[in-house]
Amino acid sequence: MKHFFVALLALVGCVSALQAEEEKYLLRYQWKKGDVFAWEVTHRNRTTTMVGNLVENIDTYAHSEKSWEVESVDEDGVGTIINVVPWAEMREKKEDGTIISFDSRVEAVPEEGFETAPASLGRPLARISIDARGKQVAREDYQTTTIVQQANQAYVCVVFPEEAIPVGYSWTTQYPVYVPTQAGLLQRVDMLQRFTLEEVADGIARVAYSTKILTPLSDNSIRAQIIDRLYSGVFLFDVARGRSLMLTQKVDEQVFGFRGEVSRLKIAINFDERLILK
Repeated sequence: MKHFFVALLALVGCVSALQAEEEKYLLRYQWKKGDVFAWEVTHRNRTTTMVGNLVENIDTYAHSEKSWEVESVDEDGVGTIINVVPWAEMREKKEDGTIISFDSRVEAVPEEGFETAPASLGRPLARISIDARGKQVAREDYQTTTIVQQANQAYVCVVFPEEAIPVGYSWTTQYPVYVPTQAGLLQRVDMLQRFTLEEVADGIARVAYSTKILTPLSDNSIRAQIIDRLYSGVFLFDVARGRSLMLTQKVDEQVFGFRGEVSRLKIAINFDERLILK
């Protein structure tokens, strides 16, 4: 009987080990030449700036489509993608209540303030090479940054770990940003994004993430320029098909004393990107 229980415990241990192994997931993008992916993107930004007794509130809204066409895939699985924004709808509400808007689906000529928008629509904005883990290998931009690009390129791809991972596993990505100083120089600021695989249900991985500043900053004028990068949110990924389904990002940050002692900058951003099934 004793040998039976020993054998049973050993068997249970083997089954548990196999189950643990089965619960690991290798997260990889799958690029196939000729594939076209499209996402509906919504980007809202409310900025409040206070300097002394002056207060300014600006609300911006952008609704658009982001389209990726896989131009080629090399033997290592690196996909070269052409990024296009077919259409965009934009609005801006200023402190005095004035609203300017433009919807490329119904208007040919934009209002003042959105004059450059049509030049970025319906044509290639960039050629980006991305490996299966989501790492950007090369990039060629065809136009200068516009409000449309900012709304649709808040990120390129989430970069996945090299190995298969279980639910609950966390990993980080570190990267620099360069911020102009009052002296006209560029200061490097290191940022860190932390990702956690929260669950995998019906083949869909749910990844939560947050961003923080690594570089100690004593100059609040520098901090004020990067608080809009302190995103937190959720990413949904189709494990079997290797594609992004949804990304949400939020920012709710403020900084004091960025322009003298009596000054405050507050930024609230909501970003939502969802795959369009065609």
